[in-house]
Amino acid sequence: MRPTSFVINHYDKGCPNRPMKSFRFPLLSVVFLAIAGLLSACGGVVLPSGFPGVSTDQKTAFLAFNQYIYAVDLSNGTQKWRYPEKGSTAITFFAAPALTPDGQLIVGGYDNKLYSLDPATGVEKWQFAEAKDRFVGGALVTPQGIFAPSADDNLYALNFAGKKLWTFTTKGPNWATPGTNVQCNCIYLASMDHFLYALNAGNGAVLWKTDLGFAMAGTPTWGSDNTLYIGNFGSQMVSLNAQDGSVRWKTTLQGWVWGGPGLDGKNLYFGDLNGNFYKLQASDGKILWKINSDGPITGSPLVTLDAIYFTTDAGSLYAITGESTIKWNAPVGGKIYSPPVMAGDNILVSPEGTDSVLAAYQANGTLVWPKFIPPK
Repeated sequence: MRPTSFVINHYDKGCPNRPMKSFRFPLLSVVFLAIAGLLSACGGVVLPSGFPGVSTDQKTAFLAFNQYIYAVDLSNGTQKWRYPEKGSTAITFFAAPALTPDGQLIVGGYDNKLYSLDPATGVEKWQFAEAKDRFVGGALVTPQGIFAPSADDNLYALNFAGKKLWTFTTKGPNWATPGTNVQCNCIYLASMDHFLYALNAGNGAVLWKTDLGFAMAGTPTWGSDNTLYIGNFGSQMVSLNAQDGSVRWKTTLQGWVWGGPGLDGKNLYFGDLNGNFYKLQASDGKILWKINSDGPITGSPLVTLDAIYFTTDAGSLYAITGESTIKWNAPVGGKIYSPPVMAGDNILVSPEGTDSVLAAYQANGTLVWPKFIPPK
């Protein structure tokens, strides 16, 4: 059974006299309540339930949702396998799976473990069990290894056999999948402790760190001009020099930014939790336009040559042009917190609160096959 509400655990690390409490809130308000706790006094940290994570090898969609990892055949929308075969309330999965160069599927669990599966069969290869808290964000995979952010304030670097290479410790939970770029052997980590870090991928040494003043849960986006872009919970989009972490510009927005921005070379695209979707000039942060959607936007957009796609809390998938024209708006149903994912010529989305957990749409907004409903 999929949850109809989120459980939030509030850990008052900065207030030792306050006990740990659990709260249950409606899905619609969980994002706002989580962020309010993060910005509260005494260093309160809120750990929310996760959003479904989707990835693909263009033939198969890999979906982490609740008690299972699903492999879905993209030719017809049928299930190839699921892991584990029999679900348990003791373990849930939400972090987006990541494929490795040597043929593994890496996924983090809310049981504090990182799993390696065979993407063809779903057979488990190994587990990494040293983390002390859940894996909220998906792992980054590069030729150098696996970089897994954990809510226990650590980033774990592993080789492809699951052996720990190094650990980097921040001052707060790490919910965001790290970023990287093709011009350096480095990892960019946006943390809930308000810092954006640049780390040496080989040993975890800090190359630089910049305090942006607010928590971050999105993946930093790297531009070819050696610039980083990251949104934060202070209603800002920020541009930084990727070499030294110096801030180039900050643009104030109307709402908090959860997901990372998309980039088409000269322009940034992203949404906020007030339901606004923006186009910013990458060179100086000037807002070129914004449109209002039908609900809060938490996922990163998908930027293609033909359109920009984004999802909303109201269960919609939008396709818009670079000139802000809405091409179409598909009512997927339920609520969608995860970003859209490109699979060949189709767009994958994963809704919550409905029987179906995965849908594929053509570029014109037509369903490719019936929405995937997991077999019992």
